[in-house]
Amino acid sequence: MKEKNMRTIMQGAILLSVASLIAKILSAVYRVPFQNMVGNTGFYVYQQIYPIYGIGMTFALSGLPMFISKLVAESKSQAEKLAVLHQVFVLMVGFSLIVFFGLQGFAGQIAFAMGDGRLRPIIQAVSWMFLFSPFLSVSRGYFQGEYDMRPSASSQLVEQTIRVAVILMVAYWAMRHHWDVYRMGTWAMSSAAIAAVFASTVMVWFVSRYQVTFWRRPLAQPAYQYGTLAKRLLIEGGTISLFASMMVLMQLVDSFTVKRGLVMHGLFDEQAKRSKVFMTGASPWYNWD
Repeated sequence: MKEKNMRTIMQGAILLSVASLIAKILSAVYRVPFQNMVGNTGFYVYQQIYPIYGIGMTFALSGLPMFISKLVAESKSQAEKLAVLHQVFVLMVGFSLIVFFGLQGFAGQIAFAMGDGRLRPIIQAVSWMFLFSPFLSVSRGYFQGEYDMRPSASSQLVEQTIRVAVILMVAYWAMRHHWDVYRMGTWAMSSAAIAAVFASTVMVWFVSRYQVTFWRRPLAQPAYQYGTLAKRLLIEGGTISLFASMMVLMQLVDSFTVKRGLVMHGLFDEQAKRSKVFMTGASPWYNWD
């Protein structure tokens, strides 16, 4: 039995690694045609907001599912697993709504802090992806806790493929119709929410097939108090997620400092935008999504 479980774990780990590698390749390859179509200023607009998407994706793809899979593995019965998943789902819905409304309401202030007030609609566009994070994180975490990596791998591939396709289609359309780079950036960042819809559809199929109805009130008595579980989610899940998103956090720091610093040191606004692309393009944490 142990040998069978170990074989299943190894196969799942290989499958997830292959899916992650393909997703990384897709994420690296699309940047060249994208930048060629939208130019350096257009790429700057996308690059400024990308870290917000990157953090949300890391939380929903690797950080929180890893923590949730640990909770699933600790549970003794299927009823207990569903009870824990329901609690985590409720907590994550609350957190996601806070992030969503925070980004929607304070997009102007965030854009101003980045040194470019016209980034506001792009920040609001990317915020929609956070509404899908609870379902994606919990469903992926459940299957990973059951040593089944197929749902996570499949949804990741679909999500990245759709996102890259939408970004390139938007870039081509913007080039042909001479869109403003900020309009282009808003539609390009909408790819995050569109891709999340497709990834959620994949996970809905798996969840329905295996009848994992964690959004309903559980029949079993929950194993944790909400306060205890929220603390674990914040400390353990948050720590895993922060380590997983370390590179993206570096990019987020750059979004708030590099362009503003270039302007403060005498560059014109347009020069600073183009210069940021060249400066950060040589940085190792910008080479991969």
